Order: sequence, then C-alpha cells, then structure tokens
Amino acid sequence: MPDSTPLAVCFGEGMVALVAATAGPLEDCRAFHRSLAGAEWNTAIALASAGIRTSVVSRVGDDGFGRFLTAELRAHGVDDSAVEIDADAPTGLYVKELSTRADGAVDGTMHYYRAGSAAAALSPQTLAGPVASALLAEAALVHTSGITPALSSSALAAQETLFAERRPDLLVSFDLNWRPALWRGREAEGRRIVSDFAGRADIVFFTRPDAEAVFGTADPQELRALFPRPRHLVVTDSDGAVAFDGAERAESDALDAPVVETIGAGDAFAAGFLAGVLAGLSLTGSLARGHRIATRALASTRDHVD
Repeated sequence: MPDSTPLAVCFGEGMVALVAATAGPLEDCRAFHRSLAGAEWNTAIALASAGIRTSVVSRVGDDGFGRFLTAELRAHGVDDSAVEIDADAPTGLYVKELSTRADGAVDGTMHYYRAGSAAAALSPQTLAGPVASALLAEAALVHTSGITPALSSSALAAQETLFAERRPDLLVSFDLNWRPALWRGREAEGRRIVSDFAGRADIVFFTRPDAEAVFGTADPQELRALFPRPRHLVVTDSDGAVAFDGAERAESDALDAPVVETIGAGDAFAAGFLAGVLAGLSLTGSLARGHRIATRALASTRDHVD
C-alpha cells in the first residue's frame, strides 16, 4: 500500500566534514572526526528525525567518502535512491578548525575542498533521472539553498529547472545560505541570483547577517516588503526568529539550551519549521518546532542532528 505521508525532497550538495578533535590551529591537530555535512543534507536528516518522509537528490563520488555519506543518510532514515554516483569526480569535503570562545562555546572555521567535486556536476539531467523525477513528481515539498547555484553553471541550471518546472501544488523552500567564498569575484551576480530564487520560493529562510550582506537590511518588516510573494518568510538570529505567513507575523525566542557550536543549527531550525508547515501547524507552532530541533544541532560539533 503506498505511503500517504507527505514527502520532502532536499536538493543540494552533500559533503564530508573532517572536524578537528581538539580546538586549536590545524597544524597542531593530530586527529579529526568524520561526519556528514552540507546544508540540504543536514536539513534532510533533521526532517527525517521529525517524522517526515525525506529523500535527497544529489551526486557523490564513487569513493569511500561518497559511500559513507549515503550510508549516513540511510542510517538516519533518509532515502538515498536519487543520489547519483560519479565514477570520475570525487566527493567534496571540508575541514572544520575549532577555537574556544571566552564563554566556553566553540567556533568553527571551515576550509573547503570541493572544487571539481561530483556535486559540482549537478545539472538538469540529475533531476530528469528516473528515480529523481519520480520523487519530485510525488513530493509535497522541495528544499534547496543559495549554495547550490554557486557550485557551477550546471548546478545553477538545475536549480532554475527545479523552480521553473515545479507543479502548482509543490511547495519550494529556499534557505539563503549566503557563502561569499563561493561567489568570490562575482558577488553582484550571486546576490542577483539568490535574490531571484528567494523571491520565487514559497518558503524562505534568512539569517540576519546573510540578509544584511545580500539585501542591505536585516529588518524583518523591510525584508517582507522586499519579498512579498513567498507565503512564509522566516528571519533568524541567535536570539530567536521572526516569521510571516502572508500578512500574519509571529516572533519567538530561541530556547535556553547548551551551545557547543552553532554550525548546522540553522539547517535544523529550517527542518523543524518545514515539518510544522507539512503537519499543518500554526505559524507559532512551526516556529516552536524549529527551535526544538535546532537545540539538538547546537549540542555538538557535528553539523546535523542525531
């Protein structure tokens, strides 16, 4: 009997993170912990943890890191059947350098090794594959981010196809995830591209720092005026979130929870909010669900929830 629960599809880059075992300069670190990373993949795992049937559409290399990533998806209840295996290009990775703040929390600095990766070859053909196209035809929601179009011209074309050819009843979620390093030398183009996708989505997520960097304002009401089309618009910072559902506005404070490191918390928050939307929760209820799941990502140096 077919599963009648809503399906969420996350489209974007998966990476291996090598996280320093101890805080300090990389040259002094002798051991690293391996984990899954990548904004859309983190969101997929958090969605699955919230009880949402979730699949990932992506590409990895035919290597140990790629096999590790797909095994991690399966271990967390995420369908990996639409993750293509590239026989030639490697799986991308990054190294996370840790430093300890005065308040005891840990800051992470990422050093990326993703040029020429399998995910950089994402293209419209990836979406047209038999498994991916079947999942997209069934999906209630597709989630992607501003990282994907920065990877390559073919990845940009794939995301454009996703937006342009979506069904009328398909919700498209877009997390700004502004990464200046990926747009170096073409920042103006990048701002134009991510602004366009944000304006065409049904659900958008902005952090205040990213919104300020891209749009010149972090004020939620001004951002709502700039982006009137998305039904849901969510603006977050470390203290909480402001969200809109049409003209309705709600605010919520972040939960008081231990913070080990913040990387990945935004992806988990987005997953919780999306899970609330798919479950038919109120705007306030979706915000609360986002905060609850985000606290789980804050509790470790991994990028995703367990």
